[in-house]
Amino acid sequence: MTPPERALWDAFPEGRRVDLRTGVAEADDPADGARWGAGRTVRAAVVAALLLGANEEERSGAVAALRLVGARVSGRLDLSGAEISHTFSLEGCRLDEPVRLYGATTRTIVIRNSWVPGVDAELARVEGDLDLRRSTVAGGALILINARMAGNLLLVGAEIWGPNEWAVLFGGLILEGSVFGRRLVTRGGLRLPGAQLLNGLFLPGARLENPGASHLPPAL
Repeated sequence: MTPPERALWDAFPEGRRVDLRTGVAEADDPADGARWGAGRTVRAAVVAALLLGANEEERSGAVAALRLVGARVSGRLDLSGAEISHTFSLEGCRLDEPVRLYGATTRTIVIRNSWVPGVDAELARVEGDLDLRRSTVAGGALILINARMAGNLLLVGAEIWGPNEWAVLFGGLILEGSVFGRRLVTRGGLRLPGAQLLNGLFLPGARLENPGASHLPPAL
């Protein structure tokens, strides 16, 4: 393993945060994270291995969790069908490929202030929040078709740039909390047929664009 991967591996049993930022705002912008070198890169395979139990060494008084800040995550993070019992937090990170959580069962997932080319959580069961605040989802849609979430969907300040007509696909979603999308920006429509948003959809200051669409998206 590389030094940042070893640091993450060792921090996981105690839930410690591994912060790879430089402290310089321009250098830490995930939009330019494709330039980050080996000293800030963690393979998606290492992240997946930890979340799937590869280092479950018990530490007295500690709760295992994956908390990574300011890293480039290389390769595809594919957790389809996984049962993830640990908190999973990426902040200020750059992911090279879409995150795939198809049919997974998880606790709270945080991908905040980050850049990610798509999130597919179709049929997922999230026993907590999905937090994408201030993240950019670029080149791939946010997919929660037939998913079930016990918490909130946090999209405050997020930008979602879908590849086609639809940027956000929520058909059949059952959300026990709320969608909070203040200042959300999308390029592509929101598709919500059959969604049950049990505590509401809040989009103050949002800008939802759907250029070139043949029809309007379903009512918000």
